[in-house]
Amino acid sequence: MIFVTGGTGFLGRHLLRKLADSDEPIRALIRDGSTIPPACHLPGKVEWVPGDVLDIPSLEEHMEGCSSVYHCAGLVSFEKKDRDRLMKINVEGTANVVNVALVKTIQKLVYVSSIAAIGRPAASNEISESTEWDFNGNQTNYGISKYLAEREVWRGLAEGLNAVIVNPSVIIGDGDWKKGTPRFFYNCRKGMPFYMSGTTGFVAVHDVVSLMILLMKSDISRERFILNAENRSYKDFLDCIADCMGKKRPSFKVSPWMAQLVTRLDVIRKIFMPHAPILTRETARIAGMTYFFNADKIKAATGYEFMPIKLCIEETAKILMKEQEVLRPTS
Repeated sequence: MIFVTGGTGFLGRHLLRKLADSDEPIRALIRDGSTIPPACHLPGKVEWVPGDVLDIPSLEEHMEGCSSVYHCAGLVSFEKKDRDRLMKINVEGTANVVNVALVKTIQKLVYVSSIAAIGRPAASNEISESTEWDFNGNQTNYGISKYLAEREVWRGLAEGLNAVIVNPSVIIGDGDWKKGTPRFFYNCRKGMPFYMSGTTGFVAVHDVVSLMILLMKSDISRERFILNAENRSYKDFLDCIADCMGKKRPSFKVSPWMAQLVTRLDVIRKIFMPHAPILTRETARIAGMTYFFNADKIKAATGYEFMPIKLCIEETAKILMKEQEVLRPTS
């Protein structure tokens, strides 16, 4: 039996659909108030069970009889007001999953972290798994919460847990078009003239779930892996989305200082940048930075070849435009 947390989220729903291709039964945790994604109504494949990573008894009950755990649940936020929730859900929630996995003698756990949990050196723009963490002010509260959550997994490893950590870059794929990274596509569809100046890593959701399953089935343990297909500027990334949707490319470069000013003037942001990704002081700062993420370690360990990001964008754009056409009212 496979146990999955975060199955209703963007990554989790793709993972469940991929896992459902096998014959192994799946148990997925769902919080009160959450809705099962239509694509994950898989009778006979996925058993949805009520619970929460902050509710230890529910973890104990539903992890019973499971052999493997995919821990995808977590809060993604770059709002200052969510700092305490980030620490509660991401750090304490992961500690709970690790502790119960140890008690239930789970055979293996794959934990989904983030490139945000890897150090941001001031002297170099290239980042690998060995880049040391340094509280130098270049991190976000979200990144700090994922870094501390990883430490809970490493603590579990010291206590006998068999686990692997994956650190995906910006994950691209279809989903709820008004949330997370799919919102880039929704915004471009509506028309977004602005872009930020930075560079980061991108990876297809298909690659992330495929590698998670590959690592779960492998003998690899006690390792962390950056999952990154390509490093691209935000301008290049948004240009590609606009081209695939037949929309005008963004042409107005928002410098970091301009973005910081806009975040302080929320009324201006809503009037002049209504279709921009959620712009906070943290996201404005991040999007103006240039980092290159090295995925040589996962390639060497598995021989996996990543999907080109242009192809991923093309496929994702087609899905969005098809869904939008279906939802468009007829006259």
